[in-house]
Amino acid sequence: MHWGVYEVFSVISGVVLLACGLMLPGVTVKDRAWSVIGGAFLLVYGVYVAKQTSGTYYFPVGVFIIPAGAVIYLLAAAFGATGSAAAGGRDDGE
Repeated sequence: MHWGVYEVFSVISGVVLLACGLMLPGVTVKDRAWSVIGGAFLLVYGVYVAKQTSGTYYFPVGVFIIPAGAVIYLLAAAFGATGSAAAGGRDDGE
């Protein structure tokens, strides 16, 4: 297997997204599912490309930007930054 920078970062991004999707409390089922699907895709694609011995495989820039944004979003959702209080709504029942 050939492990280059792109393959390593793809696998790391996949593992981080999987961990966030499975372990963060307070995340909706929809967000959790997208995180697990995206993490699994990045993990499998990174390993798949590392196993190739010939050919050219492309890793678009979004492969590294989208997971970082997703992790920031999931952390904000888990710790309440995306709730109604952050949006200007009242959280005291009135």
